[in-house]
Amino acid sequence: MTPKIKKILYATDLSSNANYAFGYAVSLALSHGAKISIINVYEKLTNNRNIQMRSVDFATARDKLTEKIKTQLTLYGKKENVEECLYTKLVDGIHVTAGMPVEAIIAQSKKEECDLIVMGTHGHTCLFRALIGSTAQKMVQESTIPVLVVRIPEN
Repeated sequence: MTPKIKKILYATDLSSNANYAFGYAVSLALSHGAKISIINVYEKLTNNRNIQMRSVDFATARDKLTEKIKTQLTLYGKKENVEECLYTKLVDGIHVTAGMPVEAIIAQSKKEECDLIVMGTHGHTCLFRALIGSTAQKMVQESTIPVLVVRIPEN
C-alpha cells in the first residue's frame, strides 16, 4: 500500500542553510498534493535564546521569529525562481514555540494529524551525539510517523 501524504510538518532551526530541507518538503507536498506546516522550537535551556526571551516578551519574540520564517520563505522562493503565491497555497501554518524540540515537534505533528515530518540535520560529530544526542536522531526514535532527515550542506 502506498501511503497518502496529506500533511507535512517541516521543522526548522532557522539556520542559514535550513531552507535546503524545506526544498524536500515542497517537492513532496507538490507531488502528493499535501499541505505544509512549519514549526520552530527554541529550547528553553539554550543561553542565546534565553537572552533573547528575557529582553522581550514571549508574544513579541514569537512574532519576530514568525517574520524571520516568512522572510526565509521569500528568499527561498527568489533563489528557486518560484512564485511566492505557491507558498500561500502550500504552507497553511507557521508555529513558533518554546520547549524541548523533540517533544514540541511530535506534539504539533499529532495535533495537526501530520503524515510526515521533514527536518534538516547538521551532522555533528560522534562525540557530540554520544554526549548530548541529536534532535534528528531522537525524532526518528520517538516519532510514530515517518521522519525525513535531510543532511544540510555546510555552505
